[in-house]
Parts: sequence; structure tokens; C-alpha cells
Amino acid sequence: MSGIFGTKAVLITDVNLLIQIIAFALIFVGFGYKTKAKFRNHGVVMGAAVFLHLISFLIAMGPSFLDGFEFFTTDTSLLGVQTMWVHAVTGAIALVLGIVIVASWIVRVSDIAACTRRKRLMDVTVLLWLISLIFGIATYINFYL
Repeated sequence: MSGIFGTKAVLITDVNLLIQIIAFALIFVGFGYKTKAKFRNHGVVMGAAVFLHLISFLIAMGPSFLDGFEFFTTDTSLLGVQTMWVHAVTGAIALVLGIVIVASWIVRVSDIAACTRRKRLMDVTVLLWLISLIFGIATYINFYL
């Protein structure tokens, strides 16, 4: 089945790209809640973003990576493969960190001080997520346009 953007991508790839952009947009919504000191809303929105990222990984990115693993490990001189590796590594780290941060918050929802202590980790996670998104878009462009 063809995608929705008129490229060579299949539908699941296009939907995955949209989900990743929406998930990252949720981070900005969550940041807005944080600046208004609505920390519970911040946590819920960030949790939703991480959940979308995880589902997207399980349904689209993980299977795609496993299906193309031989290609990704043998054709490393290709720009698309190189961008995919940066995307995959930074995205995997961001996903794991996001899960850890959200799980830590769920365990102690009312402990704002514990969240404050994880601020730098949250900043690193968002930065890695942004890098992954940029390189994911670059990978999409390399393989499907």
C-alpha cells in the first residue's frame, strides 16, 4: 500500500513519520505546562509523547530496522544508511531515557523535587529526541524521495 505523501514510502512509514512529529510536538505542549507550574499535566503529556514513541517503535521502526539489518550493516557508505544509524542510536537512547523518566515520575507523581533533580536528564533526552527526529526525517528523504 502506498503512502500518503506521494513518495515511495509505504503507508506505515508515512504514518510513523506523522506520529513522530506529533509526539515531538507534544513535548512543546508539555513544556508549556511546565512553565505554568502545571507539573501533573506536564508529566501526563510527556508520558503520552513517550508512549507514542514506544508504540511507533514497536509497530514501525523496530520491524523496519530488523528487516533491513543486513543492508544497514553492509552498505554503511550510503548516506541514507549513515543518517539511519544516527537516527536509530539517538532515538533508542531517547526512548529508553524517556521510559525511565516517565516510569520514575509515575512511581512518585507528587514528588516535584525528584523531577527537578532529573531536569538535566530530561534536557538530554529532549535533545537526543530532536536529533533523532531530524535524522529520521533525513533518512526518510534519503530513502523515499
